[in-house]
Amino acid sequence: MPSRTRSRSASPLPAAVVAALRRVDPAARPASAALLGAGYAYAAYRVPSPSGDWAVRLPKRTDGEWGHDRVEDLEREVRFFSLLADYDFGTTVLRETSLLRDPRGRTLGAVHRYVPGAQVATAGLPRGAAREALARDLARFLSRLHAVPLPIAKQAGLESVSLGTSTYTPLTKQSLPYLGEATARWLRGMTEAFLAGGGTAKAPRRVIHADISPAHVLLDGRRRLSGVIDFGDILVADPALDFAGLLNIFTWRDLESVWTYYEWPLDADVERRVRYYIAVQAIFQVAYGADGVGPQERADGIRRLTARAAAAARRTV
Repeated sequence: MPSRTRSRSASPLPAAVVAALRRVDPAARPASAALLGAGYAYAAYRVPSPSGDWAVRLPKRTDGEWGHDRVEDLEREVRFFSLLADYDFGTTVLRETSLLRDPRGRTLGAVHRYVPGAQVATAGLPRGAAREALARDLARFLSRLHAVPLPIAKQAGLESVSLGTSTYTPLTKQSLPYLGEATARWLRGMTEAFLAGGGTAKAPRRVIHADISPAHVLLDGRRRLSGVIDFGDILVADPALDFAGLLNIFTWRDLESVWTYYEWPLDADVERRVRYYIAVQAIFQVAYGADGVGPQERADGIRRLTARAAAAARRTV
């Protein structure tokens, strides 16, 4: 989600959404809704209320397989946080979550209490002791998230997957037709080598956010962690994917600081998996960017993978 800045040009919420929101909070003021931003799947709005502001998230599309899957993601996210209403995640997450439904019971979107803070890209990273403190904050959040009991995850309907075979193998195949010959060869080789090295078959499986990024990590005025948002991709899988997501924010040295404070033991193979995930991360843009944003998003993913492949080729010369 690229922006949490208020927009005076935000369109009013649809009437059906307004009616559903009033069933959650009759005192909410949807006429004053302000656009927070829009990502691949959702547009989010901040709605003021005397009891505390709300964040309303609406799927950008509800038609076809893409739209159907996004609605299911929202429903799963709400179930998860409803089951863990009193759980300590170590930072602010989604609280008082509810689905917004029309009179026929169809899901229109979801609502949760607004999580205050500025995106990392806007706030900027601190330095020195404050940067170390932020690493400790993130380690605490990931430790608590990864400690969520798996029976609760199953009750919430979270999928349990082996990322190497169920996610990255099909994404690689889906991306290859869009890539130049050299880049396709590099990507195919990366995934084949990853699987040959064990993939994620022996990786621990824990509840993970699965989309840690500068858009979803929020900082307060001191640039300490104030909250984490957008759990639409939450699942049970390799926690190394969340660590790789931190590399969208931090350096590798910072990640090692996070590991110092992380409360779970790290398996001996974690670095190999993190390096693979971050190296090929742009396949999500190639595979989903056109549906989520538009052709330029896919083109940006292609550019990023091409640059990765070229850098790898230079290292082997």
